[in-house]
Amino acid sequence: MIEMSLVLLFILFLVLLFLLFSLFFYLMVKKYQKNQTRQQINALKEDYRLAVFHYLQNGQTELWGQDPEKEKVMALIELLSDYSHVLTGREVEERIYLFAKEHLTDFIKKKLTKKRWSLRMNALFAIEDFYMEHLVPSLHDLYQKRSTTTSEKAQILKLIAKYNDPKIVEYIKGINQNQNLSEFSLISILSIMDDEKLDELLSDFDELPNRTQYILVDMIGKKQLTQHHPLLQKLVLQDDAELRIRALKAYAQSGIPIDAKALGGFFEADNWQLRMMAARVAGMQRLDMYRESLLNLLSDREYIVRAEAAKAILRYKEGKAILQRVTEESKDLFAKDMAVEWLEKEGGGYSY
Repeated sequence: MIEMSLVLLFILFLVLLFLLFSLFFYLMVKKYQKNQTRQQINALKEDYRLAVFHYLQNGQTELWGQDPEKEKVMALIELLSDYSHVLTGREVEERIYLFAKEHLTDFIKKKLTKKRWSLRMNALFAIEDFYMEHLVPSLHDLYQKRSTTTSEKAQILKLIAKYNDPKIVEYIKGINQNQNLSEFSLISILSIMDDEKLDELLSDFDELPNRTQYILVDMIGKKQLTQHHPLLQKLVLQDDAELRIRALKAYAQSGIPIDAKALGGFFEADNWQLRMMAARVAGMQRLDMYRESLLNLLSDREYIVRAEAAKAILRYKEGKAILQRVTEESKDLFAKDMAVEWLEKEGGGYSY
């Protein structure tokens, strides 16, 4: 009985060993084939590099030929992608688009339907590199699939925003708080949306998730969307501290005039970020009524608030003189040190 068991174990061992060697051999062959294909593609890239360059410069070179092999197609795709990142100009972009539309549309569409994630992502990057706006319907199809990953959806949204498709607003509104789309991805998508689409999103501001609201308020400041002044006025009075902070930051960035009276309460807020942003807004808009409040913030317990107050004071016409008096007359060491620090920076050519 024991001998029979040992025989069975030995046979099982041999079977497993055979399977391992078979798997190893299979992987080695696949690796060899992959390396050979890569070598072919690299060689073809060198062969066609100059031809692709001439095509992009003057549009006169014939690249495609009759039924090109797969390796040539991949070489041309990689070359066009490389050149799209280094060559600029309307004519170059147009030639890349026309070539891709005529010869690569079916190839890219097939890649979008593949099971392998990497192939689909490469297809999405190609659509961006080759300005293939005509494939937006295929992007919608992929976005709607349950199997589409978060990274794919982020890239699709970026492309749809780039090509100014109306559905971008609907998709952004559909992103809920629990989805894994990163804040960085959301910022990059909203940053390339045109002002009209941003206005459409902002018109339904209260219905959006908090994270989207925060980024949109940042967009108001960065893009100086002055037409949304009423929204900022409302947000500085919200209970949500993050919204108030970002609204104040938008006022500071955009130069939109703030209701000076509404700013006063923030100089004594418990939240140090609110005090800091109040100082920044007062300085950027040179609000004379808050000079004394800025002087008080030079004694704040938070270093960054004291620094922001000093920078704000320097923006006033008599800013240097005010800080100089602080160094001579103030009994608060925090205030004196901060005044000295920023006077030294100003004297050293520091530009606020």
